[in-house]
Amino acid sequence: QEMAEVDFNPDDYGTLPVEDGPFLCEKSDFSGLEAFYSVGDNNQVFLDKIAQLKQRFGSMRVVRGDGNCFYRAFMFGVMEHLLTQPAEQARGLLGRLRDYQRRLTDPAGGLGYDSDMMEGFFDETAARVEGVVERTATEEGLMAAFGDYHASNSLVFTARVMTSCHMQLHEEDFAPFILDSHASVKDFVLHEVEPLDKEVEHVQIMALSQALQVPIRIIYLDRSTGPLNHHDFGEVVDGGAVHMLYRPGHYDLLYPA
Repeated sequence: QEMAEVDFNPDDYGTLPVEDGPFLCEKSDFSGLEAFYSVGDNNQVFLDKIAQLKQRFGSMRVVRGDGNCFYRAFMFGVMEHLLTQPAEQARGLLGRLRDYQRRLTDPAGGLGYDSDMMEGFFDETAARVEGVVERTATEEGLMAAFGDYHASNSLVFTARVMTSCHMQLHEEDFAPFILDSHASVKDFVLHEVEPLDKEVEHVQIMALSQALQVPIRIIYLDRSTGPLNHHDFGEVVDGGAVHMLYRPGHYDLLYPA
């Protein structure tokens, strides 16, 4: 794919043309990434790390850089993985979705969220998971759903409110990470988690990984010296985690070789 001319700043993902591209691209090799970092000076550290990436990962999937890239990539990665797993795993995810919906909206002991509004978002997400359970879902179908504005953002918002719910239900675990900048966990989730286009920090990633019981491995493409660094959220075992590539302010999906 030919890359548009940009004002190059390798530490600012916002200059990349993917801002106006599809929500999710087809799988690709790393040639576009190499071409991007071949422009400008002092980028050999990135090219060296891309060479390491190519030894460990067979392909990547570029995600639109719109502030929702982590949530969109994660939800797609989870559902894509479930396509190849026993249906029982998808049933487990469906149960967790409905449990968080209940905890958000239950009049008796819930968190007080509007049940009608939440129902629409969760039903859209549950429909995708039910397709995996029933073996009617395909990668092409998931790509179409994640490419549709309404469906894709419903999936993103569901991930956001599950993250919010998990943090509120486990306030004692998350408060130490955010009380320097926010008055409470509730204040944090209202301003930093639930609004669309708000980027993630490690605390949101940790919460969503715990909520869905899906481990995440994040590979860092940055200017640090030495080999590629990574950070695991949850216990990462072969074939059981969502892998992501992080560049400052942005996440894409990675696929192990």
